[in-house]
Amino acid sequence: MAPSPKPVFVLVPGAALTPSHYAYLQHLLLSEGYGVLSAMLPTVGTGANVTVEDDTEYIRSRMLLPVLDLENHDVIMISHSYSSMPASAAARGLGKTDRAAEGKTTSVLGQILIAGILARGGDGKDVVATFGGQLPPHIQTDENANLIRCDDPKPPLFNDVSSVLADAAVISTISQSLTSFRSPCPAATWDAEAFKGRCAYIRTLNDQAVPYEVQNMMLQGTGQEWITKDIETGHCAQLAAPDTLSSIIIEIAKLFEAM
Repeated sequence: MAPSPKPVFVLVPGAALTPSHYAYLQHLLLSEGYGVLSAMLPTVGTGANVTVEDDTEYIRSRMLLPVLDLENHDVIMISHSYSSMPASAAARGLGKTDRAAEGKTTSVLGQILIAGILARGGDGKDVVATFGGQLPPHIQTDENANLIRCDDPKPPLFNDVSSVLADAAVISTISQSLTSFRSPCPAATWDAEAFKGRCAYIRTLNDQAVPYEVQNMMLQGTGQEWITKDIETGHCAQLAAPDTLSSIIIEIAKLFEAM
């Protein structure tokens, strides 16, 4: 298949979320002429010993490489919260200069992180360690079932979403493997040379799950230059302000496409 004139957004849902939580955002991006691919992560919906590395491998082998190599399209990756860790790791060696050196004509043009967890990874530390050794108060662990749960997802995740939509979003969440939060984080690529100038971070100003101050602290801790955008929402901007979020994503995408 010949390369498409526009890249495909590979959208990786956050912890306990599924593609249904991003359905309208996907519609908006499709309406702008961009392809979109999303899928539920392997760690979601299971109490098995599924790791963040398993998520990384899935994103790479079943989401990124099929679009790049089978369908011959460029990719812009969108990740959210937890998924920023496995998603960034999954892009290793897939940047534009990396792929060009291998004679490939398609690549991951850039990474867009929405309230993403910024763990450099590769040092043996797990997800819990990135939170200072303790999970946020809204997350509970079910040791017997090997799951992470949130008894009331609405305040941390959907606090600024309309009542009917928030209730539907709550019952659409699915618990996630506890192992994913206790397994070593793979090395991120937002500090890789191939992605220099090609990483954007969208800060959610009213976030109750990953507070704005924490987002800024993580950004500063990376020591990298980021394209940063702000949106006046809580954690799930795709539900609270999908049109605004879509516009921001398209704006960033055009920057990546022009590079």
